Amino acid sequence: MNTVPTIYLCDDEPGVLRAVSFLLQQLDLEVSAYASGRELLAAIDAAPRPLRGVFVLDLDMEPSGTWVHDQLIARGLGKRNPVIFLTGRGSIPVAVAAVAKGALNFVEKPHADDAFVALIRQALQVEETWQKQARRCDFLYSMWDSLAPQQRRVALRVAAGNTNRAIASDLGIVERTVEMTRSRVFEKLGVDSSAELATTLSDMRNCGIDTSAGKGPNTDPPAYR
Repeated sequence: MNTVPTIYLCDDEPGVLRAVSFLLQQLDLEVSAYASGRELLAAIDAAPRPLRGVFVLDLDMEPSGTWVHDQLIARGLGKRNPVIFLTGRGSIPVAVAAVAKGALNFVEKPHADDAFVALIRQALQVEETWQKQARRCDFLYSMWDSLAPQQRRVALRVAAGNTNRAIASDLGIVERTVEMTRSRVFEKLGVDSSAELATTLSDMRNCGIDTSAGKGPNTDPPAYR
């Protein structure tokens, strides 16, 4: 696993690609440069996970930077790896819309080197924070996925403050089974009380994890993955 963040630069203008790559390499940053979005996507699809780094995409290339951004989101990278767009003056409204969709920021060509470098450094700090959050979500996902369907049903009712007797009546099982299931849920999720359980379930939902009861183990990962 590569733990050193990489700047994934994608621009179909060779001069821009060379100039920006040179600038970032002078800062001792890892840079991978690509002349097309499809080339970039093929490279990251082959890379080990978790993918560490920041994407710098030309908005006006073909296919467009927004198309590449959509592909990154579809691969679960939208909340792990910040995206910065390089854009011409006429494309600023599109860039603003991309930021609203989750991109970190955009830089208008031609850009000032100092401002661009400052934005890259900010993006690397954001990337570190996002990666930590994503690891936490991955951990929560694995815990929820470890629960059997009945354990999930009991967990949701315990978190809601229902008594063992009420849960037993609701699920049509004996109270002793509820007690044993509750104990096993607490053990698997690493909690000691219904309040802690409620907090953990809330954290799971904030990660995009489907905490619906009655389903089998999750087959699809949450949005963070």
